[in-house]
This record gives sequence, C-alpha cells and structure tokens, in this order.
Amino acid sequence: MRPIQNSAALFRCPLCRSPLTAGETSLRCEKGHDFAISKKGYADFCPAAKAGAYDDALFDSRSRFIAGGFYTELIETMKALLDRYAPAGPILDAGCGEGSFLKAVCPDPTARPCIGLDLSRPGIQRAARGGGGWLWAVGDLSRLPLKDNGVTAVMNILSPANYPEFSRVLAPGGVTLKAVPGESYLREVRALAKDRLRRETYSNERVVQLFGDRFCMLEAREICSTYPLTSAQAADLVAMTPLTQGIEKEQLDLAALDTVTIHLHILAGVPR
Repeated sequence: MRPIQNSAALFRCPLCRSPLTAGETSLRCEKGHDFAISKKGYADFCPAAKAGAYDDALFDSRSRFIAGGFYTELIETMKALLDRYAPAGPILDAGCGEGSFLKAVCPDPTARPCIGLDLSRPGIQRAARGGGGWLWAVGDLSRLPLKDNGVTAVMNILSPANYPEFSRVLAPGGVTLKAVPGESYLREVRALAKDRLRRETYSNERVVQLFGDRFCMLEAREICSTYPLTSAQAADLVAMTPLTQGIEKEQLDLAALDTVTIHLHILAGVPR
C-alpha cells in the first residue's frame, strides 16, 4: 500500500477533480470522496465497476504469452521511444491489463513513477501481485484519476484510448506512445476463425488517422515478425485475444495454429 500512499500527489478525484490525500487505507479528497487502497497493492477508483469479459484465466494466458518473447520488439521499441522523448518523469500505461507490458518496459519502478491503470479489477489484481513499486489503479480512461500535466508519457498498447484525457494529464512536451495492430497482426488466428469473425481482414487506417488528428506525429515505427508456436502457446494465444471472445474454443483447430505474426505500428506524438 505504501507506494500509492507516497504517490498521492500524482492523483486527483475522478468525481470532483479535487486533489487527494493519503490515509491509512484510502485516498480521500476534500469533498469526502474516498477511494480504497487494497492491501493487495492497488487503488480502486471505480468501486462500482462491473466484472467484464476478461477474467483471471484470460490474464494468466496473456501474461504467459507475453513472457514467451513474442512482443520483445514492441517492448524494446517502447523503451527506445521513451528514452528519446520522455527519459524521466511519471509514466502512465493506460489500459495496462495485467501489467506485463509496463513491467517489461519499465522494470525498475524506482527510477520513475510507473502507473498502470485499467478498468478490469482482475487484471489490476494480477498486476499488483508481488508488489515491486509500480502504482496500480482500477480506473476509467474517460475520467483518469490523475492530476493535470502530471505525467511525461502515456503508453497505450493494443487498448482503447481517450485522447482528450491523455492530453490533459500530459505535462507540456509530454508524449503519447500508442501501439496499434497492423493488417497482418494475428493473421493466423483470423484465418483459423474466419467463418466466425465479422471481418476476416483488418485495417488500422482509421485508428492511425484519429491519432494524427489529435497529436503531432513525432515518429512512427513498424514491426512485423512471424514466430513458431508450441501447442501450449497456441492455446494461450486463443484464450487471450479479443478476436476469439465469444467463440467456443473447442470449435477451433488449435493443431493448425503453429505460427503467429506480430505486426504492429508504434506511434509517438505530442498533443496538438
């Protein structure tokens, strides 16, 4: 609990926008809004949030798959962009899931405040396991519980975004780093489930254009690699990806899923 208590100045009340002060078990604003700090090591700014479609099993699969090295190029690219555009100061991973990317990109949370936020309580609970100094929070991207101009970088990796809020919490000159799928991202999964998907193909043109409308582009990088999969990795991939949500996994021929393509565009920009 102590890392969040010591970092109360980074946060603000998502309801009335007042500063927060730390108590023994919560963060509280001057108007009496109170947000619990769990003994498991996270702040809960959305106590009424309903359980979503993502459960412990999905986040376990996601954590194992990311640990398998398939996103190493993405992680190293994020590190390089942070070193170039935001080498110091607090960083927010908006839509962090179970925290694997934030922990990999910023393995030493004593070097800079590292905040991971997601609306999924199971994801944040898993992220907080084992402590370590990262600052985890259950929160809504549409009402970030962070003060104005308080972070130097926002990471948004394969997750929905709220660009007005990102711009609000960024310090002057602060950068947003967004990773979006390329047209070949997980193409093998799309081929496997093509009869059950609304769209077999994918285009990120609209997402990239929206980013460009909101941010002055500093840099855009592209990574694309295909990796072999073990049967266990294939099972984790199918379990974790939103592409297969709502599809009975028993209907998919996992034996045919022996490779995976990771095709991503990483965009770096500052608010217009």
